[in-house]
Amino acid sequence: MKNNIKLLLQKTPLRTRLLMPILGLIMLSVVAVGLTSYVNAKDLIMTAIEDRLSRETQLMGYIAQNLHFTYVSDEAYFMQMFNSNIRTQQNQLAKDGIASEYFYITENEVIPFPVSEDTLPEIPESLITEITEMQNGQLHTPLSGEDYTVSFQEMDEIGGTYVLLVPTSSFMGPVTNMGYLTIAIIVISIIISTIAIFIFVKTLTKPLDVLRNTMKKVREGILEQPEAPKTTMPELLSLHKSFDAMISHMRTMLQEVKNTTNELDHTGTELKSSSDDALQSSQDLVEAIDIVKSGAEQSASTSENSMTVFIEMKNKIEMMMNNLDAVFNRSESMGASANLGEKKISELISTIKTFESDFNHLTETMKQVNHHSESVTKLVGLISGIADQTKLLSLNASIEAACAGEAGRGFAVVAKEIGKLAEQSSKATDEITGTITNTLTITTNATQEFETMLQKLNTNIGFANDSKVSLDDLMREISEMNGKLLGIQGELENVERVLPKLEGTTKDVASVSEETLASAEEMLASSEDQYKQTRNSHEIGLKLISLSKDLRGVTKQFKLD
Repeated sequence: MKNNIKLLLQKTPLRTRLLMPILGLIMLSVVAVGLTSYVNAKDLIMTAIEDRLSRETQLMGYIAQNLHFTYVSDEAYFMQMFNSNIRTQQNQLAKDGIASEYFYITENEVIPFPVSEDTLPEIPESLITEITEMQNGQLHTPLSGEDYTVSFQEMDEIGGTYVLLVPTSSFMGPVTNMGYLTIAIIVISIIISTIAIFIFVKTLTKPLDVLRNTMKKVREGILEQPEAPKTTMPELLSLHKSFDAMISHMRTMLQEVKNTTNELDHTGTELKSSSDDALQSSQDLVEAIDIVKSGAEQSASTSENSMTVFIEMKNKIEMMMNNLDAVFNRSESMGASANLGEKKISELISTIKTFESDFNHLTETMKQVNHHSESVTKLVGLISGIADQTKLLSLNASIEAACAGEAGRGFAVVAKEIGKLAEQSSKATDEITGTITNTLTITTNATQEFETMLQKLNTNIGFANDSKVSLDDLMREISEMNGKLLGIQGELENVERVLPKLEGTTKDVASVSEETLASAEEMLASSEDQYKQTRNSHEIGLKLISLSKDLRGVTKQFKLD
């Protein structure tokens, strides 16, 4: 938005810029004065009419008092005379251009006077209520689509509130006519002011337009002396003199620039020719030195790579020798460990075989315990049968003692004790039977576990024998590897004796290559500096030629003749 406004202002001519604010200010001033006058006149007339209506209402109040005092005993004649005065008041207001209607309000009912029976507009209830509450005063209210001024006063003589109703348009006609006249005056004033200001601005901007056209020709390259402006304004005359002097200086300066451009073009051509030869020679020298430098760099790089490879090879050989020593030490340790492992495995096999015989013996023992447990179970069953027979015998003895009566009482006591003893024996046999059963179960499980352990022991013995065979094979392979490592160690010792001589030769070659490379780099740096200086001179010559061409192109668009 801001850019659009700026672009619009750039395209707006000076004449328009001068006309717009001046005309705007004049229009604003004239309109403000006209509207202010109209508003003040309207307020003044409204105040005057309102005061008059208020006085008319008060006057009718005084007339009603006098008439009522005069005709206090004749109410009908009083109203006749009061209506006559109202008609007189209406005619007087009509002469002044003010239409009026009359009525009075009693007990919230509108009663029109005879002069307004046919012309009185409809009075709303809200207005009746408001007038009744206020009793005295003035109101402005719309009735039937038209604004009215209502002036009212309470009169005891007529038993209600006297109301004077005047249409606002009846006394605002002159004000409206004055408003139209004001608008006409404003329009005419604006037209006359616009014409006068346009003529003034045109006389002010016409010399500037002439000067602008002259400067436009200068911009197109036509350096002509400007025409004298037809004006008496000292500022414009001074501007014309300054512009005329500037054109004269520009013509002189352009002539000198053209001469200088020709000389500059000739000098630049000579400098370019000389710098071309020097630049070619410097470029050939740089290329030759660059070739020597590339060869020296390759030699130095090759020597450095050879030295690096040699050092790496030497380090690797030394590392291999150290690794071989460590391998020998580890091989000896492995041999000793293997011999010790073989002895330990043999001892382990012997121990496991001893465990095998012990487990066999233990298994047989558990089987014998199981067998004896079964025998004890049989004896416990026999004891249980004896206990049951003892219980039966005790029961028979008790029966016989009961049959014998008093003589068998002692025998009954003995039989009872025998029954208790048989009962305890039965309980003891049950406990022994449970214990023997648990023991038999435990011995059976133990026998099965010992048999399983014996099988695992036999399997471990097989694994131990296999491990011993694998260990014997490992011992043989370690011996063979030691022999091969001794051969490799001998060959590496021969290579290690040759390495010092090869290292010295490689260092000499690297030193010579580095010296050659350093010399080539110095020569190349010197030749590059010389080439840069020559190239700068050549570029300066090209710039001079380009500058002369630019100056010639600039001066060509100006016409001095």
